Amino acid sequence: MSLQKIITIQKIVEDNVEKAVFDALNAIKAKSLMKQEGMKILLKANLLSAKPPERAVTTHPLVVRAVIHWLKQFNPSKIYVGDSSGGSSLNSTAVALKTCGIQAVCDEEDAIAIAFEKTERKIYPVPNPLILNEIASTKLLEEVDLIINLPKIKTHSQCTLTCCIKNMFGTIILTKKAEKHARFPAIDQFASALVDIYSVSKPQLTVIDGFLAMEGNGPGAGDVVDDLKIIVAGYDGVAMDTLVCKIIGLDPAKVKYIKKGVAKGIGSSDLDEFKIVGQTIESVFRPFKLPRVMPISLRLPRQIAEYIGDKIFKSTIKIDVEKCQLCGTCWKNCPVDALASPEKLKIGEFIPIWDKEKCISCYCCAELCPYEAIEFKIKYFKNFLFSYLGLGFLSLITIIALLIAFL
Repeated sequence: MSLQKIITIQKIVEDNVEKAVFDALNAIKAKSLMKQEGMKILLKANLLSAKPPERAVTTHPLVVRAVIHWLKQFNPSKIYVGDSSGGSSLNSTAVALKTCGIQAVCDEEDAIAIAFEKTERKIYPVPNPLILNEIASTKLLEEVDLIINLPKIKTHSQCTLTCCIKNMFGTIILTKKAEKHARFPAIDQFASALVDIYSVSKPQLTVIDGFLAMEGNGPGAGDVVDDLKIIVAGYDGVAMDTLVCKIIGLDPAKVKYIKKGVAKGIGSSDLDEFKIVGQTIESVFRPFKLPRVMPISLRLPRQIAEYIGDKIFKSTIKIDVEKCQLCGTCWKNCPVDALASPEKLKIGEFIPIWDKEKCISCYCCAELCPYEAIEFKIKYFKNFLFSYLGLGFLSLITIIALLIAFL
């Protein structure tokens, strides 16, 4: 069996993350990728926002340190640890690196912590595009010899799951992420964009951080899962996302980018094609709470499906006035300017102004809020009543009632 068809699940025992990482990489014979000394290697971490590691928002620094230690056996010339965070400020990623503990690890291990927005850019053509013909990203993608994806297991309010494929969305620079959300508000479109973005770099190796994970309203404000404690390693991002779904009790069909990835040919979701070594799925199975708001994909004529998705399944934002600090993160990062500063910046009395008509339910505000003050809820009945469908239904009921009354 090809090495590309091996995936390993390793249990982290007594919080010994390094042993689990070493066992995982050795189990899949990852040293076969280390062709020579002096290689330049990029570790693509998850640096969504500036949260401490115990909040399980970013790749855990212990996982980053363990991978760096494993790589040092092969005498690389440079190890980069990078991402471009979900914020819009040029300092967003730097602050996230420091807050989550990865900057300190890099300083101690002579690795280079890098914000992609601080690097030279390049326009990359997308191979066999689904929806994007090209993307702008860091030139590091072509300058390094090896890209290792370090995603974290988290539920996601828009995509249901964020792990291997979704993590490479971080190769899109700062506000360009918001532009993608605005261009592709429908989940099927956005899933296609994610797969196109992944295909540009297509990391040669993936080490999944399941030391601390997140369930519920992820990826930035969910509940910490501290009893999974696994490391998953392999080569096929589509298969590994499928495997993670099985581990957390999630139907892979609910994660639209998995199907898109199979269709594009960047990986396989048929786990029977793979040899799973180490732990079994059953031995680490731990069902996750899913986000309160789930993506909807309707098999209807496109215009009807888009209307229903936009009107009936439109989310309503809820901002907790007690948590909100009016820091401006939400309105500064909204891709369609659906949030604005209140007239008075009085904490505890006012909250940001939300424009329902502009909102595309991309959840960027909830993901990036440093105080976890934003939630979304879908008011199905109210949305239906105030839509053309609801008005049509009420008109029909009225007509029927009148006919009955006069007959």
